[in-house]
This record gives sequence, C-alpha cells and structure tokens, in this order.
Amino acid sequence: MDRDAILATMKANFTAAEAPGTIEEFANTKAVDLFQESIDVINFLFYLEDELGPKIDASQLGPAMANMTFGELADELNRVLAPQA
Repeated sequence: MDRDAILATMKANFTAAEAPGTIEEFANTKAVDLFQESIDVINFLFYLEDELGPKIDASQLGPAMANMTFGELADELNRVLAPQA
C-alpha cells in the first residue's frame, strides 16, 4: 500500500465522522488538531488497524502522533507496512 492510499484511508475516517474544520490540507494537518481527546487517538489507531492490517503498533505510534502531520504518519505507516525484502 502506498502513501496516497494510506492518506485516503485516514482521510475517509474524518470525512465519515464529519471532522470539524477543513481537511483540504489533510496531509499537512497535525494529527492533534483533529482529535478532541486521547481516546480519539486510540479509536483512530484501531480504525487504521482494521483498515490497514494488524502490523500497527499502537503503543509506539500513538505517542509519536502528537508531533506528526497526517502526511508524516502516512510515511511512517508506509514504512511499517511495507513488505520485508
């Protein structure tokens, strides 16, 4: 799965949930700007695991999300989910 597909999957979560504000610049938006509470981050990580696969380590990725944009998160997920050569 490539970065654009991962970004589209992440953006679909907010489109379906009618996130506040605009998500036109989704890749450049910090994850913390769209989450109201820490439980929202956990729910989002569960959503990503359901959509992208169980290789996502929520305990490692969750805290790192505080300083990431969704584009950076997509890059990290692309790296984590890439088949090992």
